[in-house]
Amino acid sequence: MKVVDKFGSLTEHLISDPRVAKYGMLIVKHGFKGAASKVNPVALYIDAALSVIEAANSYLRYAKERERTKQILIENDRIEFELKSQLEILKIEGVTLKLKGEERIEALTLHFKHNALQSKNIIIEVREMLKHAKTMQGLIRKEREDNLSFIQVVDLQKNLDFFIVNCLSFISTSFE
Repeated sequence: MKVVDKFGSLTEHLISDPRVAKYGMLIVKHGFKGAASKVNPVALYIDAALSVIEAANSYLRYAKERERTKQILIENDRIEFELKSQLEILKIEGVTLKLKGEERIEALTLHFKHNALQSKNIIIEVREMLKHAKTMQGLIRKEREDNLSFIQVVDLQKNLDFFIVNCLSFISTSFE
């Protein structure tokens, strides 16, 4: 706790206190012995009593402010403890989020690798299907040239068309 003096120096205190000025002027004017004879004893007792009351009042204000300061320090300690706890929780949550993020990145990387491999396999299968379709087309053309019956050529062409439609549906479902 930082203490701030009400008066910065003794000189400032002596100048600003009205009783010091009053009795100081009496001492300057009449000297110590003369000032003692000029001072009214009743006024001196009343002034002393007022000084004691003021001192008691000052002490009570000091005690009240000290209690307030004590309560503020207790509240500060509580808040500091709470903030430290929250900071620890946030650090733990940060580590947890980081680990979850790393796991998610690993899962996505694995998923993309799997998709790439799957796409590669699909492309190989599609090439094989196209090769078969071209081979069938060539064979059907050859059969037409060899004068195979028209009904058999139409049947072969329908089967080839069915095969091509199935290949296209395979391609469209594979890349969705």
